Amino acid sequence: MSEKVDVVLLTKNSLKPCLKECIDSAYAQLPVGRLIVVDGGSTDGTLDFVKSYPNVEVIDDRDGNRATARQKGIEVAKTTWHLHLDSDVILCKGWWAAAQKLLQPDVGALWGVTIPGDKHVYNITKSMAMLYRKNVLDYIIAQQHLKRYLTHDTLIRTETVRDIHIPKDLHIWEDHYIGQHIVAKKFKWLTTREPCCIHYFHERRGFEDFVNSGRLARRVNSYSSRQVLLRLGLAVPKSLWIILVTGDFKAAKLQLENYIGLTKGWYGSV
Repeated sequence: MSEKVDVVLLTKNSLKPCLKECIDSAYAQLPVGRLIVVDGGSTDGTLDFVKSYPNVEVIDDRDGNRATARQKGIEVAKTTWHLHLDSDVILCKGWWAAAQKLLQPDVGALWGVTIPGDKHVYNITKSMAMLYRKNVLDYIIAQQHLKRYLTHDTLIRTETVRDIHIPKDLHIWEDHYIGQHIVAKKFKWLTTREPCCIHYFHERRGFEDFVNSGRLARRVNSYSSRQVLLRLGLAVPKSLWIILVTGDFKAAKLQLENYIGLTKGWYGSV
């Protein structure tokens, strides 16, 4: 397949940790049609930087959020397939070559597994993979106890989302909403070992972020109440397991805050 691929990149003060490496990887690995940058009001030089690349279209979304930005990116994508790429993601070598082999007529989207580049997030993932006796990549793909649609490095068949209207308040889990929309049309959402990417998780991950995520997770029906309560019960044991396996107290704290915040947000939204 030689057809071009539009790339949708959401930004807001995104120079760090790896915007250059992110965009370079896109142009190196894909036949980029346009780089569609939907910007939330950057003031750190992000826009000047992205404009140094060829075929860039910048869309102003300074009064929006991830939901509105994702919607705008989808609306202007013109190629048969377009890629949603997070600004803290670096595509691995051979990404497009591996993806092309999987793009059958019944496939609506393809998500390349994300390998955590952040040390603490990787230690959480490594510990949980050991707990469930899986290889790290296999554990990420399996999404133990949760089916989550993600858009870190995701090819989407453009026709499947032409009619989508992402709720404007869904500034987290908007990716899951997109996946639900595609699957409801009887297309497959593939999660793959290859292609893959490195994800550096640059966004702040505080307790209130986890609470908000829990509230919106209920909004898109991503868990059952039983699954949420199970996570609450496992919050301390899993955090202790992370410390035992890796000695990483920050990773253990993130795990604890994630599960407790999820529960608070889930039941606080009732």
